[in-house]
Amino acid sequence: MPLPRKTLILIAKWLIAILVAIGLTWAASKAVDQWQEQKQIVQTAIAELDQSIEAESDPPRRRDLQQRRDALAASLPSLENLRWIRILLAAVLYAIGIVLPGFVLQQALRSLGDNPRLSTSVAAQLIGHAGKYVPGKAMVIVLRAGALSRDKVSPVRATVAVFMETLLMMAVGATVACFVICWLDVPTWMIGSATGVAVAASVPTIPPIITRIAARFAKTDTSQINSETTSGHLATKYFLFGWVFSLASWILIGASFTALVTAIPFVPDLDANVSAVDPPTLLMLYTVSTAAIALAMVVGFGSLLPGGAGVRELVLTTILATAVGVAHALLAAIAARLMFIVVEAICAAIAWYWLRRQSR
Repeated sequence: MPLPRKTLILIAKWLIAILVAIGLTWAASKAVDQWQEQKQIVQTAIAELDQSIEAESDPPRRRDLQQRRDALAASLPSLENLRWIRILLAAVLYAIGIVLPGFVLQQALRSLGDNPRLSTSVAAQLIGHAGKYVPGKAMVIVLRAGALSRDKVSPVRATVAVFMETLLMMAVGATVACFVICWLDVPTWMIGSATGVAVAASVPTIPPIITRIAARFAKTDTSQINSETTSGHLATKYFLFGWVFSLASWILIGASFTALVTAIPFVPDLDANVSAVDPPTLLMLYTVSTAAIALAMVVGFGSLLPGGAGVRELVLTTILATAVGVAHALLAAIAARLMFIVVEAICAAIAWYWLRRQSR
């Protein structure tokens, strides 16, 4: 005897919850391991410098070694060394930054003929972030489509709208990164990737193409066909609205990452002369940090790996290292992954709780 439909739905929801929990736990565990590994590297370098100081008889050389040793000790990545107020600021800025695409998602659905509530669209956007940590990224669509179904949005339209929002977010992020990294000493493939993604992701979101998509999907439900949808008015509005809100989102995410970078004590590269290191200005750090996190998140999402594992850190470290050095950039990349996981999990939990209350 087949199981009742309600039972099957309940089982599916539990399986989704388990997969998301496993993905989040795995991503967080890996980030913690990477942090501990970098901490061990610094501790080993300090121990080696202690031995060199004891064996060194030349006073000037001994002072130089002591200076390097003190700088490394002060930058040892630990809970006590972190600037927690800045981390809290970074978390708040990131949370606001990932809320804004929910407005874009609602506008995308309106361009397709639907009219979901803003609160449902934002909740769907937030709850979808938890799906990034499941291989393949398909869980993002499943979670967001499930949330949007509460406002009578069909799975097909929800899927199309999610792709529209994602492509626009990627296009804006890649464009921002491209403008900055062209002036930085980064591999050519990164500049090419940023340019390629910006163009490829932008094309499906331009008004004439969105108009065709809207007209096609409106035909699946005659009650949704209207002159605005088929004339392209909503498509043009979505394009302009989406660029403004997506850009605002990246500005906030960039500010969040900048605050996080400054929350970590400066970690000099182990082979660098500490006294010769000039810290970047706040404006330069913000510009480079925004470009780094934008391209890292865009390429990481396109990789289809859980949370962009490995790919995001590679891109982030390569770009950010031009401003703060490799060691500090790597720690910032690891810290960003940890903070993003925590913020996204909290936001997804709040969205899930809100959706449950609304369904009662």
